[in-house]
Amino acid sequence: MGRVAPPSAPVQPARPDPTKVPSWAQPTKQTLENAALEKRPIVLFFQGEGAEYGDFYVYGDDYAALARDNAVFMRIPYNENRDKPPASDSPIPVSKLLSDNPARDYGVPVGKPLFVVADWYGNSYFRSDRKPSAAELKQMIEKVPAKVEDSNKKLAKTYESAKAAWDKSDRTNALKALLKNFKEDVVGLEAQENSIRLYHEIMDATRNRMKELHEKGDVEGLKGLAKEVKGTEVAKEVDAVIKAPVSRKTQEGK
Repeated sequence: MGRVAPPSAPVQPARPDPTKVPSWAQPTKQTLENAALEKRPIVLFFQGEGAEYGDFYVYGDDYAALARDNAVFMRIPYNENRDKPPASDSPIPVSKLLSDNPARDYGVPVGKPLFVVADWYGNSYFRSDRKPSAAELKQMIEKVPAKVEDSNKKLAKTYESAKAAWDKSDRTNALKALLKNFKEDVVGLEAQENSIRLYHEIMDATRNRMKELHEKGDVEGLKGLAKEVKGTEVAKEVDAVIKAPVSRKTQEGK
């Protein structure tokens, strides 16, 4: 049975023209801050395994022009590690691009290249496991602002529901709405930042309430509170307090 020949590698130009090589930025906090300030979409190129995905895999006047005028280009070196990230009790989403392993967090197949077109916070909107032409990339880039607006509107609607519930001291439904926003796994957008601020406000109020109930020795009240904050980092704190009741002598002294 004959073997299928592997795809040919991109031919390196005999005399590479540096003006045809896209300017590749590093995935740093400062780069993201600059992109957000200018509202420039981000093109991520996750390199595949093999020399063919090197410096000249993305090469040409059109690509260089896009990196100069339309988007921030970032090249992520090949990485086969897909170990799970460190566990976190907080449900608040964090930047995939600034993580210790962006390839893992963007779900890049091991050994394969991947192109991701994202907003200026690194939220993914388009993916391609083949190299898009410069024209295709430009079309994706131009659609990003509208995608951001739609995503923010969706988050804002849920945030307003959470805020209305919290204004009525309805912790359960406020958190239910906020956790729904966090599950969208989007960062940076205005409505998500508002959601995070409200979440922290509720967590602070919950800790104060937990302390009051603990000091009263109100175990049933604490159990009810634990149910209200299920899925948050404070849930574990409440569980720990339930297991460490205040002594009767302490209660009598108050």
